[in-house]
Amino acid sequence: MCQITKIEVQSKDKTRANLYIDDKFCCGISIELVMKHGLKKDMEIDENYIREIVLEDEKSKAMNKAVNYISSSLKTAKQIREYLRKKEYLPETIDYVIDKMIEYKYLDDEAYAKAYINTYSSKFGKIKLKLNLKQKGVADTIIDKCLYGEEEIESSIDRVASKYLKNKEINKDTLNKLSRFLYSRGYEFDEINSYISSIQSD
Repeated sequence: MCQITKIEVQSKDKTRANLYIDDKFCCGISIELVMKHGLKKDMEIDENYIREIVLEDEKSKAMNKAVNYISSSLKTAKQIREYLRKKEYLPETIDYVIDKMIEYKYLDDEAYAKAYINTYSSKFGKIKLKLNLKQKGVADTIIDKCLYGEEEIESSIDRVASKYLKNKEINKDTLNKLSRFLYSRGYEFDEINSYISSIQSD
């Protein structure tokens, strides 16, 4: 057993305290945890119990970091995981935070995918949208549901192509360049060919 010899409120953060065990600095934890666990000077405490408190404190700090990170915009579970990993939190802490954020509805990859598609479908085709969402960690099943489900998005190819063709002469070279441009924007081959054919038939 160890003994708590001092609990000192931190000078730079009054919500946290330094814990001293056997006259040696042990760790910094939140005042909330000090109160929750009834920690006080001269209290005898088991080392394993100290580790549990420190881990609980880390989980709390990681959760606060994650919530602040998503405060400005939606994020995927993968983005949160990578963010916390860069902050050097333990894998078990990161897993805990992800699970809790999903449970509390802070994280919803389907809602993220719908919002992303709604924002960028006017600029990109479905292939590009799907690739970008995959890179952000959204599962294929969720992406396909959002792109090809009951509320399938309307293609923006006409608007994007018209903007590209503005003030350009319509000839074979221009249409070839348009085709490559549309492909780079993530539109499907069948969709591109259909659009090119409609122009040529006009």
